Amino acid sequence: MKIAIMYNPHSDFPTVGGYLQSAFERVCQVDQYTAGAETEGYDHYFYVDDSPTWYMEPKHRPASFWAIDLVLPHLDFLQTPEQYLERCRNFDYVYVTSTTALEYCRSNGVEAEFLGFAADLEYHKPHPEERSLDWVAAWHNCGNRIEATDRAASLYPSGRVLFACWHEYARYISMGKCVLNILRGNLVNMRVFEAMAIGTPLITSRHLDMDRYGFVEGRHYLGHDSLDELLDQIGRVRDNPDNAAAMAERAREYVLSRHTYNDRVKELAWLQR
Repeated sequence: MKIAIMYNPHSDFPTVGGYLQSAFERVCQVDQYTAGAETEGYDHYFYVDDSPTWYMEPKHRPASFWAIDLVLPHLDFLQTPEQYLERCRNFDYVYVTSTTALEYCRSNGVEAEFLGFAADLEYHKPHPEERSLDWVAAWHNCGNRIEATDRAASLYPSGRVLFACWHEYARYISMGKCVLNILRGNLVNMRVFEAMAIGTPLITSRHLDMDRYGFVEGRHYLGHDSLDELLDQIGRVRDNPDNAAAMAERAREYVLSRHTYNDRVKELAWLQR
């Protein structure tokens, strides 16, 4: 099979589109285009959402649309669910990244399928760094994340906000005794899979879709519903390093067994025919 994949590549870091392209390349021929530049002659056209996504319909068919930024409730820096719904109706296959988005599409006549984020085997792996930091926050520090890191730094001053690109991202996460995650939208974000694959104990917001992925609190991650609980979990990791390390190893093994981008490609029914 010959596939065209459409996404906007980023010069500073591999995007979700890039991770998926690498996975496609392991099973078929694939070429990358920006939307609108794709040509005829492919067996399938796969469009990865790069919000704000300007195109409303595919140039060629059969075509899939992975609406990774269809988030409900709506976040004001993303396009609205109504815009996404209009776009989704124009594609042959639609994929979303949360149960809420899935139910929204299906209740409005779009037969979407669930396709979650994942880990990339090349980029998301442990680095041989000393875990010298009590916590690491490898995120865009904004909103309530700022308060979280300020309060974490006051209690555990060796922690750091460290965000980098390419392999430096995994190297920084490998420096922490734990990695923090606060979900900004109503979905399980990329950092959950990436941190687990890197092998650092994860402290993340609780979300119902964690069960959908098979993640078990206490076995694969530590959950929080508030900043106070997040801070308590940092202390729990620091006070029980062996238990935290065992949890992180279980999480890494579990993610590598079923939540890589290679696994996501296998979930695409049209590719398996």
